[in-house]
Amino acid sequence: MHSEPGYRNSTFDSFNIAAERQTGRYGDKPFLTWYDDHRDERIELSYRTFGNWVAKTANLLVDELGAGPGDWVGVLADHWQAPVLVAACWHAGVCVVVLEPGQPVPPDLVAAFVHEERLDDIGVPGNVPVLALAADPLGRAARDLGRVLNISGIVPSMGDVFTDAAAPPGDALIAGGESATMEQLLQRAAALAARTGLGEDDRLLSGRRLLTADGAVAGLLAPFAYGAGVVLVSGLDPARFWKRVADERVTVAVLEPGQAAAVLDAGSDTGSRLRVLLDD
Repeated sequence: MHSEPGYRNSTFDSFNIAAERQTGRYGDKPFLTWYDDHRDERIELSYRTFGNWVAKTANLLVDELGAGPGDWVGVLADHWQAPVLVAACWHAGVCVVVLEPGQPVPPDLVAAFVHEERLDDIGVPGNVPVLALAADPLGRAARDLGRVLNISGIVPSMGDVFTDAAAPPGDALIAGGESATMEQLLQRAAALAARTGLGEDDRLLSGRRLLTADGAVAGLLAPFAYGAGVVLVSGLDPARFWKRVADERVTVAVLEPGQAAAVLDAGSDTGSRLRVLLDD
């Protein structure tokens, strides 16, 4: 792996190196486009805006919640802010623990971030702060949150610059019984980029669940490290796939196993730029 300042289209030996460089390097270039097919929503963030949200969220983690290197933060959120939150945790050296409905919640979490529609699906110890990610794109809660804080009401007031960047001393992601260090995740990102030829001129569509090791690699790490754009689709609708690929100028698609057959059955490639379609 390469980390010298002038090396483009390469992964890095530290997520923080990428976080510090890519925002300035790519600025207003679109980075993250989020689709929720269940709600028919689309949200787009440039590299600059994504980096700003990450810095603010990292400041929230450290300054308001007291998170530090090696701490655990729980996440249960199929939401456009989920990749921001994951990136902010890694920027602060914090491990992301993916929470599962009906499963025990680790008692030593610094905080838990939960989609407001899933708040009733999970039991969080009373001493753990809970922050909700609102379903509404503008951050307006659809319900009385009680003691739960709305992240959208807090993050905008946080500082735009994060100065306490740290590498996770151990695991960076724990999901479904699988744990991965940042080094392992970056190695997977490099392998995916090599397999697909991913570069800064590409747009990668990921249908994978972000809060898994493979999903975080395809939907965040690989495109971010290589200067590509990423299109994340929640609840991918096969009937919309080819139009979305064309509309978003997608060149690489990485899907869940079995999704490729569904999208091929639903239609055909009609003039898109897609050159790689993976679902393994």
